[in-house]
Amino acid sequence: MRRAPDAGFTLIETLVALAILAMSAMALLGATEAHIRTIAALESRAAAQWVAENYLAELAVGADPDAEPAPMLGVSLSVTETRSPTSDPDLEQVDLAATDRADGRVYARLTGFVMRGADR
Repeated sequence: MRRAPDAGFTLIETLVALAILAMSAMALLGATEAHIRTIAALESRAAAQWVAENYLAELAVGADPDAEPAPMLGVSLSVTETRSPTSDPDLEQVDLAATDRADGRVYARLTGFVMRGADR
């Protein structure tokens, strides 16, 4: 049996084309989901960096910062500080870690310097 030249696609050709399209769509969906997870992690790290910078700024002006600051961008963080002496007797090195309260992951670390004896 001969096909007419303008008969179009057969059912098999159409099914093969749809299968290829479906596989391509699944690959694109997976790549999109991975991109969304990456952007969410970047937002969490940016929020943690801001929280740590705010904490250090409060220490620098002599305020008593809250170790459990308000959530930023929907991320609940806690800040831990470690102080160590420097070669300058008037300065202390402050190492900060902004940690997610839910899973305990450290999203940001920051090192700064404050006047010795500033509020702890």
